[in-house]
Amino acid sequence: MLTAPVNFKYALLSVCGAVAFTAITLAQAPAAPSFTVATIKPSDAPNPGGFMTFPPPGRLSAPNFPLQTLIGFAYAGEGPGGGLEVTGGPDWIRQDRYNVQAQADGNPTQAELRLMLRTLLAERFALKAHQDSKPIDVYEMVLARSDGKLGPKVEPFDKECVPGERVCQALLNPNGFNIVGNTMGMVANLLSNRGGLGRRVVDKTGVTGRFTVRFEFPFGAANGKSAPDPLANEGVSIFTAVQEQIGVKLQPGKGTQPLLVVDSVQRPTEN
Repeated sequence: MLTAPVNFKYALLSVCGAVAFTAITLAQAPAAPSFTVATIKPSDAPNPGGFMTFPPPGRLSAPNFPLQTLIGFAYAGEGPGGGLEVTGGPDWIRQDRYNVQAQADGNPTQAELRLMLRTLLAERFALKAHQDSKPIDVYEMVLARSDGKLGPKVEPFDKECVPGERVCQALLNPNGFNIVGNTMGMVANLLSNRGGLGRRVVDKTGVTGRFTVRFEFPFGAANGKSAPDPLANEGVSIFTAVQEQIGVKLQPGKGTQPLLVVDSVQRPTEN
């Protein structure tokens, strides 16, 4: 049987070239985003709680936080918690609290800071986790009016959100929340976290764009109640309040709860 002659010199060069190309490709793979410097120390504060802040430029400050909350922020989407539930792992990730201070180069966005925090948790806590989900009961947040008009406490936001500047924000307080330059998805997230509804709120309005929202409701009266009918002043429920002020209504529905399952984790290494 006749066969074509093989140019071994060309073949060898081709193989070597492929190996060299592979090595260059691997060498050029982007590194995981990370903070320039970070400190993690056990918190000795007597009570749980704290506020995560992002002082510009490129800083993350998380005082007195359990690791479970830090994981939730690192892997969640928009807003506090972003609808993500962190499960698994030892009890200490929910009980022990830490002070985390980190600084990045440049002026990263909050989304970029989340990615940096993921890198930090993997390096310092040896965190390994995987994503999963489960079916749950939710409240669907839909438009209350057929013409799509929003409530009197909602105004369009026509400015730009500049990373590192405190222009766009979402602030909770005992008597409601103030949103500047955020989406209706953020409204749903805040209602999920502070509404005392017993269910996650999912944005089904279909409304795009960013808004300023000033919602007045005494969340302190709602928290801790098992029945999804927390009352405000003069007997007005949160369901009525969101409809009158924001122009949306909450209706029962079915949804999916995103999960992040902790496979393994260790207490942090020394700074």
